[in-house]
Amino acid sequence: MKFGKSNINSARKFRTPTPRAGEARNPFETKRGVFRKMMFVRTSFLREHAMKTFLARFAPLIHFVLSGFDRLRFRGESILLSNQRGVDAYLFRQQIRYVNFIDHCEHLTHTLCQQTDQLAQSQGVPLKHLNSPKIDKEATALELAAAQPCSAPAGRIALITAVESCFTYRLRKNTDGRAYPVKQEGKCKHYYHYFQHPELGLCYVRVQTYFPFTIRVGVNGRHWLYQQLRNRHIAFEHRGNLLLSVADIPLAQQLLDAQVHADYAKILGELVEPLQPLSEHLHTYAPYYWMAEQTEWANDFVFHSADDLATWYKRWVRHGIENLNCTDVLKYLGKKRPSRCKDEAKIDLRERPEGTRLKFWYGTNSLKMYDKESISFRPETTVNQPKEFQVFGKNINAGPDEAAKWRPMRKGVVDMERRAEVSQAANNRLLESLATVAETETLGELLKGLGEPVIKNGKRLARALNPLTGKDGELLRILARGNFLIKGFRNQDVREALYGKTEDAKERQRQAAAVTRLLALVKGHELIVKVQKSHRYHVSAAGRRTVTALLTAHGCDATRLAGGE
Repeated sequence: MKFGKSNINSARKFRTPTPRAGEARNPFETKRGVFRKMMFVRTSFLREHAMKTFLARFAPLIHFVLSGFDRLRFRGESILLSNQRGVDAYLFRQQIRYVNFIDHCEHLTHTLCQQTDQLAQSQGVPLKHLNSPKIDKEATALELAAAQPCSAPAGRIALITAVESCFTYRLRKNTDGRAYPVKQEGKCKHYYHYFQHPELGLCYVRVQTYFPFTIRVGVNGRHWLYQQLRNRHIAFEHRGNLLLSVADIPLAQQLLDAQVHADYAKILGELVEPLQPLSEHLHTYAPYYWMAEQTEWANDFVFHSADDLATWYKRWVRHGIENLNCTDVLKYLGKKRPSRCKDEAKIDLRERPEGTRLKFWYGTNSLKMYDKESISFRPETTVNQPKEFQVFGKNINAGPDEAAKWRPMRKGVVDMERRAEVSQAANNRLLESLATVAETETLGELLKGLGEPVIKNGKRLARALNPLTGKDGELLRILARGNFLIKGFRNQDVREALYGKTEDAKERQRQAAAVTRLLALVKGHELIVKVQKSHRYHVSAAGRRTVTALLTAHGCDATRLAGGE
């Protein structure tokens, strides 16, 4: 989205990227009618208040904003061959004894390697073996491609091999002395097929050469976007996976939005099938089931000036280190009840080649921000454990009468839309907090209205607040900690935060009444807003600015407030 005559809403509406004259429709568009669906789907995760708040404060400094997938890593695995009982069924149908299992696997491996090498040689694809899996394969592939006069059919630019870790089956003896296949970690040769794909851009397919022949596919949403822009002859400039400028910003956002709803099972299947010589044999028994092993969702706020970004980024990093805590990390990543969380939460600050990176972890899921190429501010959510989030729907094996309900998110590509939604929600919560750092009013100006009673139409609606001390100040600091950013808060939440839990029913009733009066008070000062048809409240935009400033001031000693270190 670009700022100027077009407003913030321009990138939040789905419009059909109409093919130009003489241009064929994209074969990677799903048959389910992605673009028709896009005209009606309301992307709430791009409409949330946090994005509005952040843009309202920094719009004059920002050239444009793009939101979408960055790095995507998929895994294709046979459901049948991924477990012991499935392997038993496969061997029974193939009429293979356990003692002949290894010979069968080695025969399949030999067939795969021989046909893969022959295909690469016939197509003129350069082949190189790497002695270490730590060598940068993408850089090696690009070097090999640069030395070739032209690419192979379908844009294949290089074939790289390396011995890497994997899960495979070995014969192991049980207590009775019988040998049977056991799945365990091992090592084998892997093929990396690198593409400059006509639709997906730069991507790769990794083929495991030993049973059960697991597939991994790496796609970058930004490179996918670049290729789509090239196909539409739209001028753009990029540096790595950062789009620096583009002639048609709304179209670029629409193309990124379309990636959310793409038919990934179809796309990945068509990409992999020509590269797997055993596909016909394996699909007879168990086709690949596609999972999103890792997804990254990024918002790129490209600034007009690198100096402006540098100035504000220092403040954001300082805010993240000094004011945010591990409870905030859990809330940002969707954990409504931190007390029930078992994995470790942590905050990490590092200097990376891409820029200074501040990262928030919970388990293997993370939320980070960095100054990409010193010109773009990028908050990014990485999902490795989707089960930590929830999706609303039916079980895949549910009967027709079973009702839909909230369930743990699956690894399968069927939940890609929900992944995008929860990732953008995490980014929004971080942006909500960072937006308060931009407050240019002095603390005295912010608090001026709170120190006076609220009078409307000659009627006193609320008394003056004491925002730094007493129950008034304690309540405002509680609202500033980020504990209620996901679904707001109720009287009970505030009561337990202020007074703790009690088993005395009368005392609970007395405390609830006191909290009701406090909430009415801050609502009268427009620091919170009530959610319609519910008992929940949210902190308002003005309230966020005020309570965050109060929390920062409350945590500073006199020396720091005076400008010292």
